[in-house]
Amino acid sequence: MKSVLQKFAKKYFPTAYNKLRQVRYEKKVLSPHFLKNVNRLPCGTLVLDIGANVGLVTEVLARRGLRVISFEPNFTAFEKLKGIASQYRNIEIRNQAAGLKNQKIKLFLHKGSVNCVDDLSQASSLLENKPNVSRDNYEIVEEIDFAVFLKSLNEPVELIKMDIEGYEIQLINHLLDQDAIRNVGVFYVETHERKFMDLVGPTNELKERIKAEGYEKKFLFDWH
Repeated sequence: MKSVLQKFAKKYFPTAYNKLRQVRYEKKVLSPHFLKNVNRLPCGTLVLDIGANVGLVTEVLARRGLRVISFEPNFTAFEKLKGIASQYRNIEIRNQAAGLKNQKIKLFLHKGSVNCVDDLSQASSLLENKPNVSRDNYEIVEEIDFAVFLKSLNEPVELIKMDIEGYEIQLINHLLDQDAIRNVGVFYVETHERKFMDLVGPTNELKERIKAEGYEKKFLFDWH
């Protein structure tokens, strides 16, 4: 019954539906610390959403008047992200994967994405050994050297939200290697080692490296 009502509201009252969805997302999913930090940022502040998916966090940021650059390589998710971006003048969207080099790369999709009507785009990953993706079902996407991109901005980035399904370990190590995080205020990072056992060691090693290099206050993990 709940799903039927949701579909009805989404079809006939899209504005009200989207507003309620945003309110629920902020209250039920996002951490108070994240929202407090976002709310203190002045209008026009530059923030980045890495792994934006369908744009829930992007919209949270944009509604507060922040300048948002959002990266999402998954084609299905990006089409939905376009819909969010079309409602705000302060969102720039890129159908790219934030990564280690400029190249074409495979984005592996969820194992059930072929036969399932539900949106499983949030599970797609650049890592073929992620437990819930298929090595045979993938999209060819554009990866960019995110360290080069950050340096090219030539202005502070107050906040980066990063949720890229396991690839965050390689990406953050790359940013540290290239000394590319000095102009970033804080990273909110979702790690995936609880369901992706191959990442347990690398995640712990990354956190130790961050601490050893004096960047512990720049990184907040498991932020929602």
